[in-house]
Amino acid sequence: MKVLGIIAEYNPFHNGHLHHLKSSLELIQPDYTIVAMSGHFTQRGEAAIVDKWERAEMALRNGVDIVVELPAVYSSQTAELFAYGGVQLLNHTGVVTHISFGSEIGTIQPLTEIARVLAEEPPTFKALLKQYLDQGLSFPQARHMAIMEHAKKMGLSFSESQWERIINSSNSILAIEYLKALYRTKSNIIPVTIQRIGASYNAQEMSGEISSATAIRNELKKQKCWGNISRAMPRASFEILKGAIESGKGPVTNSSLEQLMLGNIRSMPLEDIKNLMDIDEGLENRIKECALKASTLDEFMALAKTKRYVYTRLQRILVHALLGITKERVERFRRAGGPQYLRILGFSTRAIPLLKQLKQSAKVPIITKAAHYEEVLKSPIAREMFDIDVLATNLYSLGIPNPCYRKGNRDFTEKIRVI
Repeated sequence: MKVLGIIAEYNPFHNGHLHHLKSSLELIQPDYTIVAMSGHFTQRGEAAIVDKWERAEMALRNGVDIVVELPAVYSSQTAELFAYGGVQLLNHTGVVTHISFGSEIGTIQPLTEIARVLAEEPPTFKALLKQYLDQGLSFPQARHMAIMEHAKKMGLSFSESQWERIINSSNSILAIEYLKALYRTKSNIIPVTIQRIGASYNAQEMSGEISSATAIRNELKKQKCWGNISRAMPRASFEILKGAIESGKGPVTNSSLEQLMLGNIRSMPLEDIKNLMDIDEGLENRIKECALKASTLDEFMALAKTKRYVYTRLQRILVHALLGITKERVERFRRAGGPQYLRILGFSTRAIPLLKQLKQSAKVPIITKAAHYEEVLKSPIAREMFDIDVLATNLYSLGIPNPCYRKGNRDFTEKIRVI
């Protein structure tokens, strides 16, 4: 049996995602597809535009068989930790045979070679990296130079022009992290990559049928031109998104949570901020000072941002602060083997045989009904990880426009999506 795994955010599910899914199905010809999807906060440190159940249904309506939740402790992390969490979640299924991810380069070989260098850190590469760091280059610049020099010395197949394209491309950078995670976890999952088409990952404006998720979210926040949005999304996804927005379930953004986020930082002792993920070199002082000066989240970001501390890092720190995601916690979860359970958000009825197989093959407990999580999750560390997911939903819900959806503990009242 072949099972395709995909790591995604689907924020929201658009035509580019459909192209990737269909191309992957044509290439791999799997029996089933499982998606590990971010919950209520995403890799760039942003609140998802609509909740995880609506987004899971979008995926199911477009041909995915099972959607499992990537735990919140991994969903708002650097590319390296996000990829590790997603890959390990797919490893833990015990059934996923292939993984497919997008990349701007569309060729697996150069990505694999670069990932192996970064995963193994061979002596030649480490010496070159130290040499360039000693010359005063920043770590990204030094790593860039060291990889190219190492490639020339070792006769690796990727060219300088390919490397330039890769380091300036969000999907290719993430693809390298997926491959690195596969390598480091000694995974048997076979990787493939599909070339990204249309607008770039970070494109801010709508560009017709293939627009970025960022552009779609911006359109929702600015003018809600449903005609533009409908052209960029499969019909089923669009109807789910439009229904959610019109019922007041969205859009949710970080600005929806700005008082919660700023108030939280203002109330936190410096030592607690210092212990958060992504905090180093005294950044806690800047974060605290800017939160006290700023009256809006946009003002906080403008005050705190520097060349070194970019928006995505600052946004992730705000999410880490909300959810109590500290360096110590992340390290404990890593030592325990990463994601501690498979939380199923939804499935198609055709996947019932796969669910039965999953129950036999999974290396971690499976949660289908959150109310039973304390019985299902025997280890304290697994329950701690799930408690963070519940907290993420409880706090995210406070940013939903319609107050009737702001009640707490929705993880225990929302039904699993079945189509």
